[in-house]
Amino acid sequence: MFHDDNEDQELAPLSPLMEAIMPKLAACRIREYGPEDLEACIEIHRSNEPDFVSPDNLDSFVEFLQAGTSYLLVIEHGGDVIGCGGLELVGDSDTAALMHGMIHREYHRRGFGTTLLAARIALLETDERPLEVWLRASPAAAGFYDRFGFHLERVDLNRPNRRRDHGAFSLQIEPQDILDVRDALEEREIRIELDDQEEEDEEEMGEEDERE
Repeated sequence: MFHDDNEDQELAPLSPLMEAIMPKLAACRIREYGPEDLEACIEIHRSNEPDFVSPDNLDSFVEFLQAGTSYLLVIEHGGDVIGCGGLELVGDSDTAALMHGMIHREYHRRGFGTTLLAARIALLETDERPLEVWLRASPAAAGFYDRFGFHLERVDLNRPNRRRDHGAFSLQIEPQDILDVRDALEEREIRIELDDQEEEDEEEMGEEDERE
């Protein structure tokens, strides 16, 4: 969004989602997950046990990393992988799922969780219709997602330890929010490095070399 020369014209107010995201974005490198990131991601999981994730879920987390999803991102800070999270796009439907998003415990409350969330929102499709984004989170993480407008839809009570019951949360995201998130990341010079984009850039450079 840009200022208009007309001083009487006011900028459109930010949505609650953008009001929560804008002040918290943290400078970092965001790229797609690779097999070399496995051990770092396992350490991230372990650093969040048992308060935010259960140790019993580590095996399924590793299986998720190895199987992959629509997008699987890692966050680097100071050359270290400090966060990871997936985004599952559900075909041509109006829904998407955030998967296994977490930041190493040493880097909590520094904006990296918000930045990881923003990066995954930025990868959503901007159709004319709003999208419904789902995720599962522990009670300890519920407050983090609540600030962005996620609502608790249901709780899984079929777990042996009620204290760690996970809830299913959802948020309806408007197309304009996706565009605003992309703009906010660009303004902070936070780029999402995707493997397919790098391949396209290399192909374009090759075509330019052939023309020369």
